[in-house]
Formats: sequence, structure tokens, C-alpha cells
Amino acid sequence: MDVFDYAEHFIMKLARAYPPTRPLQVELHPGLHCDLYRCPFCYGHGQAPLAGKLITRGDVARILDDLEGIDPLIHMAGVTTEPLTHPAAAEIVTEIRRRGFRFALHTKGYRLDDRCAHALLEGTSECFVTISMDAVTNDQYMRLHNIPSEHRDGHRGLRGRDYYDIVKKNVRRLHALKLASGSSLQVRIAMLLFEENCDEEQLDRAVSEYSDFCDLIRFAVPQVRNDGVRPTNVPAEAESLLQRLAARFAGSPKVRVLERTAATLRDTGFNRCEAQRFQVVIDRCGNVFPCPQVAVEQYAWLCYGNVKATPLRVILNSAARLERFDWDVTTQMRCRVCDRKDEAINVMLDRLHRAFDAVSPHHTPR
Repeated sequence: MDVFDYAEHFIMKLARAYPPTRPLQVELHPGLHCDLYRCPFCYGHGQAPLAGKLITRGDVARILDDLEGIDPLIHMAGVTTEPLTHPAAAEIVTEIRRRGFRFALHTKGYRLDDRCAHALLEGTSECFVTISMDAVTNDQYMRLHNIPSEHRDGHRGLRGRDYYDIVKKNVRRLHALKLASGSSLQVRIAMLLFEENCDEEQLDRAVSEYSDFCDLIRFAVPQVRNDGVRPTNVPAEAESLLQRLAARFAGSPKVRVLERTAATLRDTGFNRCEAQRFQVVIDRCGNVFPCPQVAVEQYAWLCYGNVKATPLRVILNSAARLERFDWDVTTQMRCRVCDRKDEAINVMLDRLHRAFDAVSPHHTPR
């Protein structure tokens, strides 16, 4: 009996043959800071982006020029900052949406003002916005995000105790504008689960309230931070909790439960980063990195160019980038801080490579 796995072999061949000059995802990290948010579960907790002159709308336009015809997903987020704190955030979103690129924004929502909302409604291409709520009351929101209640921010001079209501107001407005315009924009709310917010009553309340002004609510467990620290308030028996929630909301059209998010350890079995072949990340100063987890000063050696000095199309095919595909993750890249998506890609492709490299080169399965 021939047990050769044709489907896996096909996937492996596609991955090896895929041109690295055509990234599937380009992530922008334009944010300067996080206002009053000091989330203890932040992936890039305590790490700073590289210093330099901020990217402009013009820089983003040139990046998009170089991506014309490639059609990657443009993802605007941040490993350690809020993306909408860039002074030209709305203009950057407008530039992307008017070009017809598929677009995703991940934000806390505090700066999701009217200008940003209308920018998101530009164009007709696929677009989704994920707002990190993580709470169902104001007190809970401030505790989980470590927001000082009486401090005022430098954006609007508002106190931390006002943030939760402002975020809900912003999301309601965005969703109402989406409905009024007939836009296909997807408004999604992310709920990370902690000891403080994971009982059934609170989760039912979140689904009941937030369903009125979003298209999807996503439950998950927070990831291990970049520094290896896992939040101390992750629910006990997180895996079984996720399974119960998946069963509880199985029939809901607006709830998704990411069941495979409870693992506490990173995989150390692979020694090459395959995920970097399919993506690049550009920080607030134009520095280009292989993945979103290392777009900080702590991993400066992994930066292989800057779009202010060199066109992105050149950087994508540069020796500095391509040689990293063969670097050992532990000894050369020195980063082993994959998020769930990248780790899943690396684990799977490493397994496939090992399996099919072991097959005799003279064996041609039929």
C-alpha cells in the first residue's frame, strides 16, 4: 500500500517554489506609543521600536507602488504600539484603501475616530478591523489593560477611566457607518480570556452586548510574551475552557472560539524560519523585518533594509533578506519568539521537509 501523502507533498513544493518577492502579507507598524494602555500581556512588553524619522503617507504610497500586482494582505498593527497613534494614521489607511489592497487593522479602538472610520470605508476590497476589548465593564477594562484611572493622555487630555466608553462609542459609530454605506467592512471584537472575565455570565454578557455593533466576536487565550513571560491571570484549565466555549457558542453566527490557543510552550523542533518567506514587516521608521515579533530594537540585527533609503521591491530580493532563509533560528537569527501563526507554519513545513527529504531522490511516487 502506498502511503505517500500527495497533498502534503504538494504543499511543500508550493512553499519551496513560492517567489519570496511576492509576499502574502505586508505588515505596517506605524504606531508611536499606546496612549495610557500598559497591557501586561502585550506581546512586545517593555520593548521599544528602532529610533528614526517616521514614515509618511508618501513612504506608504511608494511601498504600495512596489506591491502593485502582487496583492498581499496589508496588515496595520503593532507588536508594542497602537498603530493609530501615528499622526497620519487616517491618511495612511486612506492610501491603502483607495489602492484596492486587501486590508486589516488591529487596534484598541480608542483612536478609531470619525476620520479613521471614513478612511476604512473607502474602496470595495476585503477589509476587516479587529478591536481588542477583552472586558465587559469599565473597571475590568482598566485593570486588564493596566490603565491608570485618573491619568490624562496627550491625545485628547482624557482620563483613563473614560477609555472604555470611548472605545465602545467609536466601534458603534464605525459599525453604523458600515451598515449605512453598505460596505463589506468586517468589524470584529477580540476577547482575550483571563481569570477576571471568563465566567459564563460575563461572556454571555459580552456576546449579547457586543453583537449589536460587530460582525464577529473572537475568544482566545493570550500568547506568551516576547520575553517568554506568560500572564499570571490566564484561566486555569484554559484548554477545557475554550472547548466548553466552542460547544456553548457552536450555533452562533457571530462567535468564534480559537480552541488551539492554550499551549504554554513554544516549539523548539524546527531550526529554520519558513514563515519569513511569505511576509515582511515595516516599522514606524521604515525598517523592514522578517516578522512582526522582531520589529523592535531588541532584534535590530534582523532588519535588512529601510524603505526610505531603498525601494521595497529591491529589499524583497536583497541578499540580506534571502540569506536569512537559511539562518538557524537559535544560533543565527537568535529570535525563537514566533507567534501562533508563524509557529504553525514553521512546525508544519519543517515536518514536511524532513519527511520528504528522507524519501529517496530516485523514488517518484505515482
